Amino acid sequence: MKVFFLTFVVLFITACSTMEVDVDYDTEYNFANKTRYAIAYPKRAGENTLVNDRVAESLESVLSKKNYHKVTKEEADLIFVFHVNVQNKSDVRTDYEMIGYGGYGFGRGFGFYGRPYGSAVVATPSVYSYTEGKLIIDALNPKTNKIVWRGVATDELNKKNKTPDERKAYITKVVTKLMENFPR
Repeated sequence: MKVFFLTFVVLFITACSTMEVDVDYDTEYNFANKTRYAIAYPKRAGENTLVNDRVAESLESVLSKKNYHKVTKEEADLIFVFHVNVQNKSDVRTDYEMIGYGGYGFGRGFGFYGRPYGSAVVATPSVYSYTEGKLIIDALNPKTNKIVWRGVATDELNKKNKTPDERKAYITKVVTKLMENFPR
């Protein structure tokens, strides 16, 4: 019974995730002999350096587990750059419901679109507002400065990650998921 409950909880939590991951790469680029990397991200005015540092730390951890070694930018086989974007979004949804009198009983006819006479369909629009976060990680060939691998993770951000530890754990989860299909 405990195994069933645990499985249900894991599936429920996984099913509730809104994260979407998209990966693209240069099919002609040979990742096989690339073992050294550097992370380069510009420090822009107004950017959240806490988030940038957490992304870089998570990326280093994932690459280390894949047997990549951090080196200087000049020595790197791959240079990773990333960009974090947060936007407020809205989604307009319309709910339809049938109201009015009339029934399906004896003596009742059906009118337009198969609805009982005397009823109407009412459309009720609602606006769902949310915050969308996007993390883009690119791996560049330092010789050509061209992207050889790109991963994009998009997720609806929630207000549950309030503490620094919760934010760090969430960023680690996103980077890990995004880098799952990175070679090696």
